[in-house]
Amino acid sequence: MTAELKTGVATRAIIIVDGNVLLGKREHGSGAGKFALIGGKIDEGETPEECIVREVREEVGLELKDPTLWKKITDLKSVPGENWTIYYFIGDGKGEAVLKEDENTEIVYANRRNFESLDLAFNHREILEEFFGLR
Repeated sequence: MTAELKTGVATRAIIIVDGNVLLGKREHGSGAGKFALIGGKIDEGETPEECIVREVREEVGLELKDPTLWKKITDLKSVPGENWTIYYFIGDGKGEAVLKEDENTEIVYANRRNFESLDLAFNHREILEEFFGLR
């Protein structure tokens, strides 16, 4: 008998600040202790756009104005035994990013020259390579 995959829907933001992308070092959950794009799970009744705006506000205190859907993927590899539908949005964060330690232990700005040196969660290395035009 084959075990059923756990499924979920989440959002991630490519928040651009002066040509750099904001990443948070995850405090808990899958990928804890690694850097990841800001985002999270969609709440019941919430659209992906509403979710990403809420998550960015909760995690780093920025207002994400008019997020643009960049891509939607099915991710079967990042968390073994789980099948995630992930919406990636691009947008500018308004305000100043604030470290909220119950969400992230550190925040950094990555660019096409330095992101490869970071310990990244999930499939975010491949996502950033694609975003920066490196593959």
